[in-house]
Amino acid sequence: MKTDEVVKYAWRSLRTTSLRSYLTIIGIVIGVIAVVVITSVSEGVQREINTQLAAFGTDKMFVVPSMAGGGRGFGGGGPIQGATQGKLFERDVSSIESVNGVKSVARAVYGRASLGFKGKQVTATIFGMDSVFFGQWGNYVELETGRTYTENEHRVVVLGNDAAKKTFGKDELGVGNILVINGKDYRVVGILKKIGTSLSAADDSSIYIPFDDGKEEFASQLSKNEVQFISIQLADGFTGSDVQGEIEQKLASNHKVKLDDEDFMVVTSDYINQTIGALLSTLAIFLFAITLIATFVGGIGIMNTMFMGVLERVQEIGILKAVGAAERDILMIFITESGILGFIGGVMGLVVGVLILLVLGAFGVPYWLRLRIILFAFVFSALVGIVAGFIPARQAAKMDPVDALRYE
Repeated sequence: MKTDEVVKYAWRSLRTTSLRSYLTIIGIVIGVIAVVVITSVSEGVQREINTQLAAFGTDKMFVVPSMAGGGRGFGGGGPIQGATQGKLFERDVSSIESVNGVKSVARAVYGRASLGFKGKQVTATIFGMDSVFFGQWGNYVELETGRTYTENEHRVVVLGNDAAKKTFGKDELGVGNILVINGKDYRVVGILKKIGTSLSAADDSSIYIPFDDGKEEFASQLSKNEVQFISIQLADGFTGSDVQGEIEQKLASNHKVKLDDEDFMVVTSDYINQTIGALLSTLAIFLFAITLIATFVGGIGIMNTMFMGVLERVQEIGILKAVGAAERDILMIFITESGILGFIGGVMGLVVGVLILLVLGAFGVPYWLRLRIILFAFVFSALVGIVAGFIPARQAAKMDPVDALRYE
C-alpha cells in the first residue's frame, strides 16, 4: 500500500470509532498541556530572573545579617524581614569603605510604619536609605517624575510606582503631596518608574526616606549605630570576587567571629546566579517528572485503545492479508492510526495550553512560548502515539490470515 492510502485507511478507521478515539487522546492532551505550560512558564521565569540579574551586575554587592537558624537575610531585590542572628553596625560600613575597589556604600534600615494620606491609613514597609543608593541602582530604579532626595535632606520621601499609585486606592500620590509616616509629615519629592516585571512587585511598592529619618522612625527596634542592610558599588575594573574576601575578613574581625561562624552574609552576583541556578535546576527536574507521568498516562491510553482496536478488527486484518497486504502494510496502518491520535491530542493540548498561559499571564505569571516549544509539542505528541501504538501494530501485523478470517 502507498503512504497516502495507508493514511486514508487509518483516518477512516479512526472516524468509525471517534468517541473512543477522543477519549483516548485526553491523556495526550494532558501531557502536551503539561509540556507547553510547564516549559513556557519555566523559561519565562528564567528570563525574568536574568533580566533582573542584569540590573544587579557584577559591580554591586550586599551585606546583610544572617537569618536565625542559618538562613540568609537576602531576598533577591532586598533584605528579608525576619529574625536575625547577627547585626551590622556603622563601624562595618566604615570598614567596607576602606576596602580597595569599593566605590560607594549605602546604609539602610527598614520596618513597618503607619502611612496616612487624605484621611486614609495603611501600614507598609519603608526603607531609610542613603541617597547614594539611587546612584548605585540608577539603571534599575529610574525616576518617572521629580527627583531623589539629597544626603542632607529630611522629611522627604521617594515612592515606587505602585506605592504612589496603589497604596491608597484611587487617591494617587504625586510630587509635592504630603505623606504622613508615623504621624510626621513627609513631602513626596520623586516617583520612580514602574519596573513592571513579575519579580519586581516589592521594588515597585518600595517607599524610601533618608537614612537618618529611618533611624529616627525605627529607633525603638534598633541597637545603637545599627545598620540593617548595606549596599555596595564597586569601582570600575573590580568584581565581587576581588573584594569579597577582604570585606569578610574585616567584618569578621569587627564581630569577633571566625569566617566559618560569621553572623553576616556578603551577597555577590555570583552567589545569586548560583542560588537561582540551583533552584531552577531543581524546579526543572520536578516539572520534568510531572511531564513524564502525564506522558506515560497518555501513552498507556493510546496503547490500550490500539489493543482493543486490533481485537475488534481481527477479521478485517485477515481480509487485508488475504487480498495481498503485507505485514509492513498492516504495521503502518496501525502505527499511523496511533500517530494521528497523538498528533490530534498534541493540537488540542497546544490550544488549551496557550489559553492557560494567557490566563496565567493576566495574573502576572511570566511565560515565554517559543516556536521550538510549539514544534516540540507536535513532534512529542505524535512520537508518543507512534511508540505507544507499535506493540499493538506489531501484534496485528504478525497475525495468521487464516486464523484471523476464522476469528469470531
